[in-house]
Amino acid sequence: MLGSAHEVQRFHRDADETKEWIEEKNQALNTDNYGHDLASVQALQCKHEGFERGLAALGDKVNSLAWWDVLTSAKISLATPLTVQHFLSDFKDLISWIYGICGLVSSEELAKDVRGAEALLERHQEHRTEIDAHAGTFKAFEQFDQQLLAHGHHANPEIQQKLEALDHECADLGKAWVQHRIMLDQCLELQLFNRDCEQAENWRGAREASLTSDDKGDSLDSVELVIKKHEDFDKAINVQEEKIAALQSFAD
Repeated sequence: MLGSAHEVQRFHRDADETKEWIEEKNQALNTDNYGHDLASVQALQCKHEGFERGLAALGDKVNSLAWWDVLTSAKISLATPLTVQHFLSDFKDLISWIYGICGLVSSEELAKDVRGAEALLERHQEHRTEIDAHAGTFKAFEQFDQQLLAHGHHANPEIQQKLEALDHECADLGKAWVQHRIMLDQCLELQLFNRDCEQAENWRGAREASLTSDDKGDSLDSVELVIKKHEDFDKAINVQEEKIAALQSFAD
């Protein structure tokens, strides 16, 4: 496109220079000076012959410019369908990318522990970063599309259809990412709940074993030590009850 624009501007420059030369020579011809002696008349004749030679060369240049204009028009006519093919090729690439990334963000894979759930969320956010990184590409493609439509090409209905299809697929991709993010957030919440439940169960099992002990002490000091352990255990139960209450609220 830049190459074609350069050729067009060069054509306009050459045409303007040729017009200026014609105007300059035309003004030189519009004179009443036909010489006042033999030498001056001969000089004018020599000048006129030079002008004729220049005019012949000008004719060749004008013909060349006219022929170049025809060729340029043909190139432009060929460039338009070529541009449309570039558009269709870019559309195919973008649609293929959307389908690929949509398959990734719509995966049904879920984690079975907290670490796995966090890893899936991190990967899902990486997909979001990749999607955002393509925003400029989609914007440029849309601008390219609008330029094609502005030229009134016969393929405009197909171009418009492709643009609408791409917009629709982009919208679906955004929705798919949000929906899967919600699912992954819920998966992490579930795994956090399961982990806390398991920790609470392990704590209960470990403490329950100490309650079944027959050790009641065989001296004053040992009995006081057992009582102290039991008081500490009572405090730990109170703390644990708060955690269980929070866990119950989380479960609800």
